[in-house]
Amino acid sequence: PAIVLCRSRWSRTRGSQRSPALQPPVACDWQSTMAGDGKTEVKSDEGSPLINGAHYKRTVTLWSLVAISYFSVAGGPEGTETIIQNGGVALAVLGIIVIGLVWSIPTALMTAELATMFPENGGYTLWVGAAFGSRMGDIAGWLQFISSAVDAAIYPALFLSYFKAASGLDNLAVWADWGIKATFITSMFALNLTGIGNVGHGSVGFMLLLLAPFVVVIFIAFSGAFTGTTLLGWEFNTANWYETPATADWSAFLMVLLWNMGYWEGASVCAGEIENVGQTFPKALAIVFVIVVANYVLPILAFSGLDNDWEAYDNGYYITIIRRVGGAHWGILLGAAQCFSAAGLYTSGIVKNGYLLCGMAEQGMLPSAFSQRLETSGAPWLALSVCVTLTLAFLPLESFTVILTVDMNLYCLALLLEIAALLRLRTTDPDRVRPYRIPAEGVWLYLLFLPAVVVSLFGVFWAAWQVLLLSLGLLVGGVLLVFLLELLRGTNPEWFRESSGVQHFVDTKAGDASSL
Repeated sequence: PAIVLCRSRWSRTRGSQRSPALQPPVACDWQSTMAGDGKTEVKSDEGSPLINGAHYKRTVTLWSLVAISYFSVAGGPEGTETIIQNGGVALAVLGIIVIGLVWSIPTALMTAELATMFPENGGYTLWVGAAFGSRMGDIAGWLQFISSAVDAAIYPALFLSYFKAASGLDNLAVWADWGIKATFITSMFALNLTGIGNVGHGSVGFMLLLLAPFVVVIFIAFSGAFTGTTLLGWEFNTANWYETPATADWSAFLMVLLWNMGYWEGASVCAGEIENVGQTFPKALAIVFVIVVANYVLPILAFSGLDNDWEAYDNGYYITIIRRVGGAHWGILLGAAQCFSAAGLYTSGIVKNGYLLCGMAEQGMLPSAFSQRLETSGAPWLALSVCVTLTLAFLPLESFTVILTVDMNLYCLALLLEIAALLRLRTTDPDRVRPYRIPAEGVWLYLLFLPAVVVSLFGVFWAAWQVLLLSLGLLVGGVLLVFLLELLRGTNPEWFRESSGVQHFVDTKAGDASSL
């Protein structure tokens, strides 16, 4: 398909300073307007929609954003088996509620305010960049990017394991395993190339196909809560909820808990694709929070009532339980649902990193090549291709524990930068339009985020020293990359031309907050 990358004269926006000497040549004449609700129109002089390095049409609606955000945060009940294994049912439920209150809700509120305040692609890089300068914005982008890239590498393997569990094909040849993984990666990549609107619709489908079997199982299981026997004759024992495992790994318990309850700002990277972002984003996050809590708590209670072999609880054990109590056909149904979970999770990973790179390129933080889009769908093909290539590079990393811990180290560090950006912008830019504003000011705002900061610090430093060294190495690599980008921006500014049709929030000519 044809690729069009068209530039216009830069318009000066609030908080930015553009150097006339660095203005790119005008290839066509654009008109761009930004309404107060975050809707953007990019038109030619004739008034017809055009495509360039920026988004040209906002196609993500409320329920599409709900599904994309759901897979960014949760993507199914998997992972909760490890929490049960190490803490028991009661502590698992209590942990989800407590972490949800002190960590997830503040993060979601922060996302609602900042994503509507900066309604363009790039998400947290724009927030941190506007607050502390492009250098820190680049570092925040790197931390989230590498965290998501490593995380996404586990989903092809998860899909394969769920596919085998559903189909009963346990003894496939190595070439067949790799063929299934390759087909999975290619299919999700192809979906992303059809455009973010179709990704949203696909994510809604994945979410419904994933959750429907769990809803049926939960309903059947709870039918035995008072009698001890369900409608289908399965034994159900509520006393299991109050048992505790013989052994517990509290580090694994807490890290998996954070992993399951984090990443609320993931969908902010595609804010420039969201229809009426000022109203849609806060509504979507509220809906997702309810779905996520129910998505974890109800399956924990349902499956633990059916089985109390706590040592056996591990990723995928829900399929084993339902196969034992209900028969092979139930195992196939739940295994198929988990395949849709892996598909939604991997698609979300591609979206997060692909539109992160695209948004940074639109702001001039990365080479403008990353903002190139397919004319037919508007998908940022190069950015998405880089993300898929990284998946292939990280596929050999199949240690769930190492991947999860590195994820949380890097993610929590990025989250601390994002919280700091929110607090700083309340002071340095109090008058900027905020379609959603957290209803707290001054000391109350700081107190709201204090527990989230404490939890995030735990996520940064609680790990084996070998994993901390790996995370530190990735951080140092990111810092070096940021300085390389600054050098290239100075010597080859034509590589970093900002996209037309978007608001520009980050001054890439300044490396720190003092120059803003």
